[in-house]
Amino acid sequence: MSKLSFSIYIILFLLLLFSFLYILLPFSDPILWGIVLSIAVQPLYKFFKKRLKNESIAALIVVVIVFVTLVIPVSIIALVAAQQFILFSVKVINFIQTHKIEDIVLSIKQIPFFRDKVEELSPLLNYLQTPEFKQTLLGIVNKVLTFIGNNLRNYVYIVTNGFFNIFVLLLTLFFILRDGKILLREIRNLTPLKDEDKDAIFETMYKTVLAVIYGTAGTAVAQSVMGFIGYTLAGIEFALIWSILTFFAAFIPPFGAAFVWVPLDIYLFATKGVKEGFILLIWGTLFISTMDNIVRPLVMQQGIKLPYIALFFSTIGGLIQFGFIGVFLGPLILSTLIVVVDIYEKRVINRLGT
Repeated sequence: MSKLSFSIYIILFLLLLFSFLYILLPFSDPILWGIVLSIAVQPLYKFFKKRLKNESIAALIVVVIVFVTLVIPVSIIALVAAQQFILFSVKVINFIQTHKIEDIVLSIKQIPFFRDKVEELSPLLNYLQTPEFKQTLLGIVNKVLTFIGNNLRNYVYIVTNGFFNIFVLLLTLFFILRDGKILLREIRNLTPLKDEDKDAIFETMYKTVLAVIYGTAGTAVAQSVMGFIGYTLAGIEFALIWSILTFFAAFIPPFGAAFVWVPLDIYLFATKGVKEGFILLIWGTLFISTMDNIVRPLVMQQGIKLPYIALFFSTIGGLIQFGFIGVFLGPLILSTLIVVVDIYEKRVINRLGT
């Protein structure tokens, strides 16, 4: 093949590839979730495949199990959470619009902890009573509620109202489980790298997804369940919403779930009393945050090691840019980039230096 023919072939290939990816773009979320779930349930698939000696039946059984144990419960939780979030949003906005800042400041001054520090806090308390602060507060609350609401609405659409998206997710899961090895082999064959470099890239991608699924996601689920129990025991309203926020916060280093339960605990101490505050303080310390110190290290030590600051920005950036699936995509892109840079350093830089 001449250079001109090869160049035309590459242009045609890339044009068709991007066209195909553009066609798949409306289904990108369920397809990506199907791929992520296929990695998570690989051990279960191999278990049925070994005993049934039939890849299609084994894949179908796993898909049914995922639908019954994951899709249906999450759909119900998402619907209930969406309803509670609407009520919570209306309540927050109404509270800010109907309550005077002066009354809130007066309430703060009556709190025993702040009573003796009124003079020290007077500049801050005076600022809280200005119209500018109220407008700023409303703007921040609206942006936060809009961001959370949009992501929750999109997720509810995918797992509940978007029946076709559920079908796409389960269909992707089925074929990735059954034919994933064939597809992976074709991708490996088309990758113009040495075998050891291919192994390094694919192994890193696999370990990254596993680490996020079993380490981070597993920890987040455990912390959100413990959070729901603790919030309910402490008498916090909308406990389900706060437990879901705890789940998402668990993905955000360095404090994870503490981003949610610690401010809630401060709120309890300030408004409900010492008893409720101590209930959540003890529960959050012993059960919610402890999960992060037990579950995550057991998995992450077997997985990938990423620079902390890079992991932080890749997780937050992925969440903002791609939604919840970005929690997986961010670290995956980062870890793959690091491996590619290592390969470049080994194959190109070192060769030029010798």
